[in-house]
Amino acid sequence: MAIIDGSNAFGDAFDLDQETGTYLMTNQIDLGAAGVNIGNGKAVYLCVHVVEAFTDGGDAATLTIRLCSDDSASVHATDSTIHIDSGAMLKAALPLGAKFAYPLPVSGTAYERYLGVNCIVGTAGFDTGMIDAYLSTDPGTWEAFADASN
Repeated sequence: MAIIDGSNAFGDAFDLDQETGTYLMTNQIDLGAAGVNIGNGKAVYLCVHVVEAFTDGGDAATLTIRLCSDDSASVHATDSTIHIDSGAMLKAALPLGAKFAYPLPVSGTAYERYLGVNCIVGTAGFDTGMIDAYLSTDPGTWEAFADASN
């Protein structure tokens, strides 16, 4: 079982009921300095879970997920460094419960200060669809727990 640190989450139920365009997920991770070693020698994964199935009026809408770093927390779509690109996925690849894990590149990779996820809706808009995205060293399993108050 993996415990997900909230400070490593890019978005929770991020709504992609959107027209074509690029959408920056809610949270960005401040790495503190450019060029840090993410994972400190351990494999780290960008994990994406579909928490609401994707639909569109036809079959043309696509979703591309990109992990990017930038010198600004706004992680620009055009001038940031792209580290992971999922490629365009049609709605058939995005049913409720679908899980994707992409290993972060480490060897020789120069990360800028801020890490973020850009979601690109292409060709046509989606009518519904939500994802969670976070970093984890254990991409295979996860379990949600209610927030605790002590």
